[in-house]
Amino acid sequence: MKQQIKKWKTEEWNVVEKEMLFLGENLFDFYIGSLSEENICQEIVAFCRETNITDFSRFKLWLGSAKYRKIDLSDSSRWIIKQSINPQRYIHIHPAKYSCHSMRIRATTLKTVVALQIQNISIQENMQNNLEQVNRIRKNYLQLSPVKSLSHNKGIFKIWRLFEDSSGPK
Repeated sequence: MKQQIKKWKTEEWNVVEKEMLFLGENLFDFYIGSLSEENICQEIVAFCRETNITDFSRFKLWLGSAKYRKIDLSDSSRWIIKQSINPQRYIHIHPAKYSCHSMRIRATTLKTVVALQIQNISIQENMQNNLEQVNRIRKNYLQLSPVKSLSHNKGIFKIWRLFEDSSGPK
C-alpha cells in the first residue's frame, strides 16, 4: 500500500479517485508484522516446494474442493491461499481474518487515511485540528460523511498513526 500511495502522490486526484475504486466498500485485513513482502513470498514459495505444489494442477489437487486453505508463517501469522483470477500467477494470498499480526480495517477508513497520506497531511498534537483535516478530506475528496470525533486508539486515527509510522502496512 505504501508503494501505491507513493505513486498516487504524483498523479492528479481524478486518476487516484478512479484507481481507489478497487478498495470497494468492505473490510480489509492488513498485515502489520515484521516480515517483509519479500519474506512472506519466500516463505510461501518454500511451503509450496515442501508440499510439492509446483504447477497449477498440483495446486488444484492440494486445494481440493476447498475454495481456500490456511497456512502459518514463521512469525505465527496465518495466511489464506486461494486460486487467483490471473492464470499465470494462480496463487493469491492475503492475511487471514483476525490473524496474528493483522488488523481489520473498513474501506472508508482506509480511503480516508490514504487520502490524508496523498495530500501530505500529518497528525497534529491538537485533536480538533486532526478532526477538521479528516473531515475536509472526507468531504472534499471522498464524498464521505464527516466523523463526529477521533479516538487515539481506534478507527481513522489509529490507522493514520500506523501509516505515519515506518512500520505501517506493507
